[in-house]
Amino acid sequence: MKVTANILLNYIRCRRFASLNDPENEFDYEYSDISSKAFYQAFFQTFAALYLEQKVPYSTQVSESFDFHPEIELFETFDYMTEVNGETIIYHLIPSTSKEYLRMKYPVNKHKYQLFAKTNDNQFEIVPCKNEEGKKHYLEKLQKLQNRTNDLGRSVYRTLFKRYVYEVSTDVKNVKVLAVFLNSEYQFNGIEYDPSLFHILDFNALYPSMKETFEADVYRMINHLELRDFTACPLVKKECRKNDTFECKFTGFCFSHIPKNNSILDYFNSHLGFDEPSPDGDIHHDTYELINQGMVDMLDVPISWLKDEKHLMQRYCIESDFVYVNKEKIETILKTLTFPLIYLDFEALPCILPRYEKETPFTQSVFQYSIHIQHQEHLLDKNGKDHYEFLANPAIDNRRELVQSMIRIINQYQGSVIVYHKTFEEQRLKELQNVYPEYQSELQQIIDRLFDLMDVVKNDKKFFLEHEFSEFEANRYNFYSPILSGSYSLKKVIQVFHDNAYENLNIQNGVAAYNAFMKLETLAPTDRDNTANDLLEYCKQDTYSMYEIIEGLYSYLSPNFSIR
Repeated sequence: MKVTANILLNYIRCRRFASLNDPENEFDYEYSDISSKAFYQAFFQTFAALYLEQKVPYSTQVSESFDFHPEIELFETFDYMTEVNGETIIYHLIPSTSKEYLRMKYPVNKHKYQLFAKTNDNQFEIVPCKNEEGKKHYLEKLQKLQNRTNDLGRSVYRTLFKRYVYEVSTDVKNVKVLAVFLNSEYQFNGIEYDPSLFHILDFNALYPSMKETFEADVYRMINHLELRDFTACPLVKKECRKNDTFECKFTGFCFSHIPKNNSILDYFNSHLGFDEPSPDGDIHHDTYELINQGMVDMLDVPISWLKDEKHLMQRYCIESDFVYVNKEKIETILKTLTFPLIYLDFEALPCILPRYEKETPFTQSVFQYSIHIQHQEHLLDKNGKDHYEFLANPAIDNRRELVQSMIRIINQYQGSVIVYHKTFEEQRLKELQNVYPEYQSELQQIIDRLFDLMDVVKNDKKFFLEHEFSEFEANRYNFYSPILSGSYSLKKVIQVFHDNAYENLNIQNGVAAYNAFMKLETLAPTDRDNTANDLLEYCKQDTYSMYEIIEGLYSYLSPNFSIR
């Protein structure tokens, strides 16, 4: 059985993984969660062109393996290899940015020191701590880098495991593996990339201790393979990684006894756990600890453990099949709307490499919008003349046309611009201001009128305090239905008012939307037209869903309530 770092990380999650997994299908593409293989390949090719081709001879996609055990063959493929002054250099490309690593600091007295420093050859390496007073905090940062259960530690693990496999398979000790990340602050000039696009990090100072970890982990994996124990084992948040980018592929099976709706995990901030009252003081319980004891439903948690008013609201709604509505708060915030109501939604593509001028790595590059304009209360035709849409050509920079048309449509009116989860649209508009400063004023007019519909159904504490609600009332949520299961996402909230709004759409979420957009160029004409239509229908439903939510709320408000 061939074992890479990724395979090893999966097998040591728990003893049960080995019994559930089929080794024959183990070699999935390591970055299967990357939205576009084409962008990932461009990442590779650009690094080679900027860093390697003009400097030294190099090899790519070289593989090495080592028979660690009769059943285990350690195996790794090296993205790029070269030799400098007799030292073997292996480059491991990671489709992420270096930002979180370069932010790492440790305190010494009242000062904070960078964990990574830039070297003379434009690489970043871990700086030794020479101050005894800072050693404790310094070592805590190093431990975080060596902890495979967090995102930073897993990248370090995968990088240094390549060095381990190379060493044991070739017996070459004079080797270094360097991690290649993207520079989050790099801004594309729209013409060509330059070397500052990349940040190269050197984790090799951690290798001696990590080498021992790798050997222990391989033996742990062997033990799990030999046990082949199918029986249930405790669920561990940091190993199962449910709803995480590194989620175990068997969570659907192992979590099958947990209700899909209104489970203990659906309590707000369930990750903080629950406190059990006792004569000697509260006893804290981790949520996963309770799940492993059989508490899987919201109603399984003793009501005396619920101290948060929001938890009690959830509990009452579940027990009584009740919809909680704070009429006064909802009516107050809706009254701030100005007609015509303009519903706006963007779709954006998170590119690994920036595609267009002034974009940065992983920029949310806007490629589509939907706009509905409601002139009369209670009246909006989903497919009528007051719906506007834009879909970019994936092969062309259409951002200017998108901005111009959006400004022309929205700024002919003075009404409120309604979005859902304002941060996303607001940030995209600010980025477009940076790209097109000549439209800064017109875009600012839109930003200044943004109204977050999530604040209506969930809350905006600052707004309600400013409108003379008490601290207690301002802190409460405005609306809750058992259908929400602890979520205020647009797709969840619309289910309260229109349970099958997205049911018949071929595209039903944002990830599917940008994946479909990226494929447009490669499709045959008929398929391209159908996919483009699917994208337009999906985005249109997002803006119409906002209208449907407001319309649905009227039935819970005062009989004669009117926004106007």
